[in-house]
Amino acid sequence: MKNSFFKLRKSFDFRPHPYDIGNAFGPWKRTADSHFLLKIYKLDKARFKDYYQYHLEYCLEREIADEEEFFIQVWQLVSDRIRYFKSKNPFSSKRQQYLDNIAKLQQFQQFLSGIDRWNARPPHLVIAEKELALQQYKEENEKLKKQLSELAQYEVKQKVRIEDEHLATFVDLLQQMRSLKLPSGRLLLRCDFRATYAKLIAKYFSHGGKDIPVETARNYFVEKLGDIPAKGTGIDTSMKIFEINQKK
Repeated sequence: MKNSFFKLRKSFDFRPHPYDIGNAFGPWKRTADSHFLLKIYKLDKARFKDYYQYHLEYCLEREIADEEEFFIQVWQLVSDRIRYFKSKNPFSSKRQQYLDNIAKLQQFQQFLSGIDRWNARPPHLVIAEKELALQQYKEENEKLKKQLSELAQYEVKQKVRIEDEHLATFVDLLQQMRSLKLPSGRLLLRCDFRATYAKLIAKYFSHGGKDIPVETARNYFVEKLGDIPAKGTGIDTSMKIFEINQKK
């Protein structure tokens, strides 16, 4: 790993950028890679992106490497260090520290996997990831097919035709039905969303042989101030031809 890949803290700088690596008595160019990893052990994973980007920008500004090369170097560094910790004596007094470092580095590897747009990681990882994604796509596709099949049973070959010029008459009947009460005093129909009725009309009815836009139907189902629609389309008295009454 080139020491210059990462931005080192200046010697005796007691107010460095939080992502600079090294300590006040450095810089430690020969161990820059280890100092880069030391920061990771202490970082919350939500800050991985900013930390990585900080050193990437440093590298790009000085034309040390391009994005892909920087990514490969960081990936290799992290992978090598994980292998190093895994090779340590499992009965060592530092065993828990090794495990904690491995866990943090694996979290950082997951972040790196998410930004690998070059497929620069080892081929077996890329292939496994693509196979998993393909399997997920297949499962999602099957789920969507099933949903479409279930929805197909509600499709109709021919919509119920409302006589030309009498859409408002039909809507008036539907409005009356919304207000009908059973002998128990409960509403016959209950729906909290007016848009449901508009969608019902648009999906299953036509007007004069033409489809009814949802917005056209929706205009009949709006909030009211008293008996007067606050907005939308009112129903003229001449269109209120029928009256639904409870059977005596």
